[in-house]
Amino acid sequence: MEWSSRPSIDSYSISDLDLSETTGWWTQPEAVPPTLLNKSQELTWEVDETMHTRRGKRIIERKVYVLYPDYSQTIVTVKYEAENAGRVKFEQHHKPSPPPLRRDQLEDAYMRFGAEMKKFASESAGQSIGDGSPFAYVQSVIARFPDALPPVGRRAYGAVVYSNFGNASVTQTDEIKPGDIITFKNSKFQGHKGSLHTKYSVEAGKPLHCAVVTEWDGTKKKIKVLEQPKDKGRVRMESYRLSDLRSGEVVVYRVVGREYVGWEGDM
Repeated sequence: MEWSSRPSIDSYSISDLDLSETTGWWTQPEAVPPTLLNKSQELTWEVDETMHTRRGKRIIERKVYVLYPDYSQTIVTVKYEAENAGRVKFEQHHKPSPPPLRRDQLEDAYMRFGAEMKKFASESAGQSIGDGSPFAYVQSVIARFPDALPPVGRRAYGAVVYSNFGNASVTQTDEIKPGDIITFKNSKFQGHKGSLHTKYSVEAGKPLHCAVVTEWDGTKKKIKVLEQPKDKGRVRMESYRLSDLRSGEVVVYRVVGREYVGWEGDM
């Protein structure tokens, strides 16, 4: 197995967003550029707004922090007069992906979130969470931690600790641990199981799926998870043997704090 400092996962080439400057979107509370609205499954954003007075005029400043799956960012700033929203100024700048976490930082993140993450995930066993999708379930677990960085749409859940592309390329930065988030993309597993070595074939993530890790056996390359399958709609235990991955992708993320991308406190 290759141990890499940073697997290449969903690398983005960031360019300026279309800010739809003629639509007046910024006059609506918490509104964001319309171009973002159909990208909620692949991006995440947060909005801050402040107001100050300058030479007798009230100036509203809204910042939209747009986060991509590789944790690079676009930060959009809109400033306009409260009494005349047509007097507006737009700015945007980009921030690169943060540097990879060291193994001690990954361990710290596990100590901070891992055990409690598994506990909260287990509390939902047998229940239907949200819209019954795997993403609603994982989102509900992470949301229990206000200082945890939220998922980036349905694409990323923290710092990558393991990635496997059809067992043709495997990278790892830390041992997989309970409370990590595992994602599947068009993943197909084939192998033998049980004392009779019965052949099996299982698919996960057509196109995407995610779950919470509860146990990892590094010797057998077997992982146990809690998941909410979209066809069943109730949280259940499942296991996968990663050495049996024949095609598609498996990525395991370590949930991290908001400071990973500078979203803690005052930004």
